[in-house]
Parts: sequence; structure tokens; C-alpha cells
Amino acid sequence: MNSNQDDSTGGKPSHRDMRSKGSGSTVRLGSRSVPVYPLVTVCLGVLNTILLLTALVIGIYCGKVDKESAPEQMTTSTLLIEVKQLQFIQSGAVQVQKETEDKLEKAGRSIEQLQRQIERNKTLGDAIQRQLETLHVERATTKSSSSDIRLNCERCPSGWIWLNESCYFHSKSDAGPLKSWANSREDCIRRGGDLAVIEDRVEQVKLDDYLPKLAGNRDWTKAGPGIWIGFTLQAGDTWMWVNNATLLGEGFWIDGEPNQEGPHNKSCGAIMNMVNLEKSWFSGHCLAKKEWLCEVGPS
Repeated sequence: MNSNQDDSTGGKPSHRDMRSKGSGSTVRLGSRSVPVYPLVTVCLGVLNTILLLTALVIGIYCGKVDKESAPEQMTTSTLLIEVKQLQFIQSGAVQVQKETEDKLEKAGRSIEQLQRQIERNKTLGDAIQRQLETLHVERATTKSSSSDIRLNCERCPSGWIWLNESCYFHSKSDAGPLKSWANSREDCIRRGGDLAVIEDRVEQVKLDDYLPKLAGNRDWTKAGPGIWIGFTLQAGDTWMWVNNATLLGEGFWIDGEPNQEGPHNKSCGAIMNMVNLEKSWFSGHCLAKKEWLCEVGPS
């Protein structure tokens, strides 16, 4: 019995053992036994499908998010680039501004230097202009003096000056002693002329320019100041020139002249040639010692 059983059961492998060895491991699901490897394969397939679907969903979502956020990202990126560009432009503009300011400052200094140079040139030009004017005046004076010298040489004796169509001699140029009116006239006659006769304002002005002027107020009633000329007081209040012509009109008397007051007889005419005073005649004491002015008419 035992051997049969052994033969029947132990001599051949059982069906269960054959399934286990032939078809691999199994897993019991409820009342059924399912092989392990096919089950694993199916599970892996399902898992791959799930992962694929998950990846697909994530990709779609990420793509959507990227599309939605792309404009903002692009705008921000563009703004950053533009900000950098503006910063670069600003830096360049600041540099250009600084260079421009430096150039303007240099130009300003150059303009100031030019203005100072112009002022110096203007001052120099004014000085040159004044020198030219002075030279013109000196040239005219020299020319006039040369003409006078030539005329003097031709028309006037030595030591005399040609003026107003006559020759005049001022005793001061001779450095001789002062004389009374009568002695002064004698000297003029000895020189070929007579004491000067002033006939009009033109001659008065020219003599005023020619004769040296005295500064300040002088007392012409005393001996010394003044220059004898050729007129005297005759009978009454008539003043006569040495050429026998009567003094007509108001003449060129200093204010208050002729003045006969005082102890001395002031009946001889003289000139007190003072600065800024065209009127220069006064009546002096005939014996007073003064300079004198001679005149010779054209020959």
C-alpha cells in the first residue's frame, strides 16, 4: 500500500509541483492563483501609462503657464535691457555734458582773455589816437611857425613876430630893464615902429594868444605888472592912439577901468594879459616901469 502510494504519489511529481516548477511563482487573488510575472508586467504597463499621462498633463500645464507668464518675462527682460541701455546712454550723456561744460569753461576763459586784450588794444588805440592828434597839432603848429618864421624873415626885423598883418616886438624877449610909457615909446621908435595900436577885436584876440598870461589877480596900479601899449588920455575923457586916431567904442577895458582915482595921474594905457580874461586894458601911472609892446606895419 505504501509502495503504491509511493509510486503513485512519490514516484512522479504532483501537478502542483509541476505548475510551480513549470510556470513559475503565482499569487493568489481570492480563490484564484495568478502568475507573478504577467501581473508585474501589467502593473508596470499601467504605471507607465499613468506616468505618461501625468507627464503629459504636467507638460500641458507647464506650457500653459509658460505661455501665460511669457509676456511678463519678456517685458521684464526687455525693461532690464532698456534700463541698462538708458543707464549707458545716461552715462554717455553725463560724459558729453562734462566735456561740453569743460569746453564752455575754456571758451569762457578765452572770451575773457579776448575781452581783456580788446580793452588793452582799445586803450592802446586811444593812446595812439591821442598821440596822432597831438602830432597833427604839432605838425600844424610847426607848419604855422615855419610860415611865421618865413614871413618874419621876409617882413619883420630880427626879434619881431609877424601877427595880424603887422610885426610886433615884446620887450620881454629882449630881457632889458622895465621902462616908463614915454621911454617905452622911444624904444619902439628907435626900432623903427611905435607902441602897438589895437584897432579891432581880431587883433585883440591874437595879441591875447601871443602875449604871456599872468595867473591870478594882479594889482596893475603898481609898478611892474602890465605891458605898455600906444594910447593915452588927452583933454577930457578922450583916449588917443599914437597914430592920432581916437579910441572909439567901449574898447577892451578890465571891469572898473579906466580908473583915474588915486594920487597919481593914470593916463597911459597898458595891458594886463590874464588867464581866461579877454578884457585886458587898464589905465596906468605913466612913470611906472613896465614891459612894452611895439608894432611895425607892413612895409
